[in-house]
Amino acid sequence: MKKGVLKTRNKTLLITVFLSTLMIEFILVFLNGCSDGEGLAFDIDKQAFVVEQGCVCGGGLYFSSEDATDKFSVIYNKNVHAFWYDSYNPSVLEINNLPTCCNVVLSGDTLFLRRLPLRPNTSYEVYRMSGCRSFPPLTIKTGRQGRVVSAGRGLQ
Repeated sequence: MKKGVLKTRNKTLLITVFLSTLMIEFILVFLNGCSDGEGLAFDIDKQAFVVEQGCVCGGGLYFSSEDATDKFSVIYNKNVHAFWYDSYNPSVLEINNLPTCCNVVLSGDTLFLRRLPLRPNTSYEVYRMSGCRSFPPLTIKTGRQGRVVSAGRGLQ
């Protein structure tokens, strides 16, 4: 009789440990999925958007010109592992060399561009949605040739 009770307890303990491990793993995966890095900045020398420890277009970048006539977004179109297969640094998004895993969406149409459609002499508010949170907008201004000449929060 004691042997049967001992086997039952061992099986119960084994199942409990297994389910607890699965629950912990699920929680860790969920928390990691909601963390696509911190902040959003623009490096004028590299002409690239930058985040800390994350994926720039993982959730999406949303662009709106100062008069709101020019709106588009950059979205991530593949699974997270595509960054490593493409040997691409997900923390940096160059405006003149978009990776194949990010697409531009304009007026509901997906465009297969390799460059952001920034107009010359225009200011854009750039919003970043990532995982479970949004970040304050970043303002970028383009010069006569369409290069970003200034970037920051609260630019006029």
